Amino acid sequence: MRYHPAHSIFLGVSLFLSVSACDWQSINTDPIRRAEATLAEQLPVAEAQTVRNLSGQGGRLAGIIIQHFKGIDAQPESYSAYLIDEQASNTFWQSGLYTGAMKDCFLIMQQADATQDHAYSAIARILMACNLGILTVCWGDVPYQEAFVEEQPVYDAQETIYAAIQHLLAEAIDLLAQADSIPGEDDLIFAGDLSLWKKTAYVLRARYALHLTRRDPQAAERALSFLAKANYADLQTQPDFPYQAALNEANPLALFSIERPDQLALGTGLLELLQDKSDPRLPYLARSQERDWLIYDEDSSLFWTRTDTDYPLISLTEIHFLAAEAHLRQENLSAADHSFREGVRWHFRQMEIPPQHLEQWLLHLPDLREATSHDALREIIEQKYIALFAQGSIEAWVDYRRTGFPQLTVPDNANASFNPSLVIPRRFLYPISERTVNNRHWQAAVDRQGGQLLDQHLWSFFP
Repeated sequence: MRYHPAHSIFLGVSLFLSVSACDWQSINTDPIRRAEATLAEQLPVAEAQTVRNLSGQGGRLAGIIIQHFKGIDAQPESYSAYLIDEQASNTFWQSGLYTGAMKDCFLIMQQADATQDHAYSAIARILMACNLGILTVCWGDVPYQEAFVEEQPVYDAQETIYAAIQHLLAEAIDLLAQADSIPGEDDLIFAGDLSLWKKTAYVLRARYALHLTRRDPQAAERALSFLAKANYADLQTQPDFPYQAALNEANPLALFSIERPDQLALGTGLLELLQDKSDPRLPYLARSQERDWLIYDEDSSLFWTRTDTDYPLISLTEIHFLAAEAHLRQENLSAADHSFREGVRWHFRQMEIPPQHLEQWLLHLPDLREATSHDALREIIEQKYIALFAQGSIEAWVDYRRTGFPQLTVPDNANASFNPSLVIPRRFLYPISERTVNNRHWQAAVDRQGGQLLDQHLWSFFP
């Protein structure tokens, strides 16, 4: 883990987030946050909660669905059986997203725009885009345009949300070019390095372009264009949020595992893939105990549940896999194979696995130049799926819904109550707070998308 100069203010951010986790009166009313907070006070909180949204409750739930994780006790065990009701994501929707990171981003944007503080405005837009991306891939149509100005906001169509994400990121890039002052240690991710924020905005544009491979025939071309502008091959520092060894500064998955030991194990889909391929990464991800592979041990030998493992907004390994898929779709097999191998290489490096394991493993990987398009795509998405464990379960879920890879089997104990088709769930149910507080617009969104069940398709991934 790299040293970050802003560690001294991390504890304050952690305490703020613990207060912010309570239930709110509505998605627009937050009695805790001060309207007069400075940009420097608001930014680290927005950054911390955004990364927590990727790797905390929402990431764990998506990880159970996509079989990165398997629940073996308490609530996670019921989620593994698809008993994922309106309560399951209620706190995530309210406290994590709308009155959490997104409200902070909205306030930063308002304040920074008014004072022409372009750097803060740009970073807030990048973070807002990330949170919007989480929302729309989990629920489809969601409130955005009216979310912070109306008590009962309308739901924007998912197609509109994707356009808003790209617009936010394009605005951020323009604002970064105009910035004449930069944040300092309050920027916990890049410590005010605006060139790295610009690269991050571009690679996020590539991610969200590639989400739409089922809708946009030019998705791969757009993604490659954004990656070229990012010059991602030179992005040696990924946008990590720094965590520390102390419990009040620990990463969300480690903290969950410490507080709720033996509730999560390695998911069946991921475990079978790793075992079938004799993948050397397995003992770095989980430890075998009786029938399950647990994702946490007290010796801190498992990379993702060490308290001080940093979590990224988007990882270098994901960026290389984005490039590999985009090159494949453009029929540039040589470039696809190169990026595919770089994606694997960066994952081994990220997890601090000894180089000899990497070099041996690279010899086992297929040459995409000699594979069919179907098999090459399967290999890319399977390796990306492994690499996204813990740090990108939501994105792995996106990949499954738009490509069908990796091939997963519905658990034998799957319950049909909220998933009558008994498929790998395609969405979350809207939270109960929306049905009770924003019923009219909730009902319109439910009707427009065909109902309120886990097996219903989202626009972006169907047909």
